[in-house]
Amino acid sequence: MKIICTQENLRNGLQQVSRIVGSSLTLPILNNILLQTENGQLKISATNLEMGMSTLIRCKIEKEGGVCIAAKVLLDLVNNLPNDNITIEVGESETSVTTERYQTKIKHLPVEDFPVIPAVEDGILVAISAASFKEVIDSIGFAASTSETQPEISGIAMKFENSKLTAVATDRYRLGEMSIPVQTTDDRAIIVPHRSISELSRMVVGTEGNIGLNISNTQMALSVNDTYMVTRLIDGQYPEYSQIIPEETGTVITLEHSSLLSALKTSGIFSRGAGSVTLGFDPEKQIIQLMSSSQGIGESVIDIPCSITGDAGSVILNYRYMLDLLTNTSQDVLDIHVIDDTKPVVFRSQGKPNYLYLIMPIRL
Repeated sequence: MKIICTQENLRNGLQQVSRIVGSSLTLPILNNILLQTENGQLKISATNLEMGMSTLIRCKIEKEGGVCIAAKVLLDLVNNLPNDNITIEVGESETSVTTERYQTKIKHLPVEDFPVIPAVEDGILVAISAASFKEVIDSIGFAASTSETQPEISGIAMKFENSKLTAVATDRYRLGEMSIPVQTTDDRAIIVPHRSISELSRMVVGTEGNIGLNISNTQMALSVNDTYMVTRLIDGQYPEYSQIIPEETGTVITLEHSSLLSALKTSGIFSRGAGSVTLGFDPEKQIIQLMSSSQGIGESVIDIPCSITGDAGSVILNYRYMLDLLTNTSQDVLDIHVIDDTKPVVFRSQGKPNYLYLIMPIRL
């Protein structure tokens, strides 16, 4: 293989796929990127056996072929080359990467050793707004468990039914749920691994209109412009969660999203170690108080004006769980539903009735 491409195109293509490059001592081929000529372009591929990704970039092809090169070595090299044309030429045991002033050679591996990135077959087709899909992932993905001992909840559960996607993520201490309209050829329920979630979100950044998902029982594929990604799905039954969402309204606290976020960040300075904040609410004064303390630092009490309907009380919540909600969503006005310190506290957005987030209180 011999190709010529710009440093910018090659760098962008490598950066697109290199995030999912594997790190394996037993399968060193996973530490590599596959470069192949295809239909007059250069195809750059990477996989970690859980996810596979490929992207196409423009280039001048002088000789067809392919090569496997260590991903980190090639990316580091290209990042440090000047913005000039780069020539890649595959030799018998080494690949030369050269510009007008730079000459380098990199050891390579056989193309045949690189795992095949599969295409999804016999899947259902889903048309979904790119912006809405990203919003779902960003609004609840952080709540997914990262524990390998609980694979069924280590991802986002997505249920496609009646022209609607209902997505949920939980780690058993908090839960996020959001629904959006979709167009689909059939119904299906899947669990997307948490490691794949962030890559799906990155892929659709800046994409307008609808995107297409192809979903089988074991895999999901997404194509955006010249980039293709496929991820395996988690095999298992997602826990039934509807019974933990309180039907009672409880005390309802209504306040500005920005006010709560600002106060929470200040409280966080004093919640180090304990990792919790106390949310006190007084309907008579129409304020909530965020209280936090640390034995080695001090304490903080912040009053936030709000609207409260119901009884006075307090509840202790995990600081990080609240911060994740407020930094990953952009609601204007929040409704916080508190029943007592044994039931989940529910956060809802007045401008987004299709979204909820709940946190289990901490009991001392």
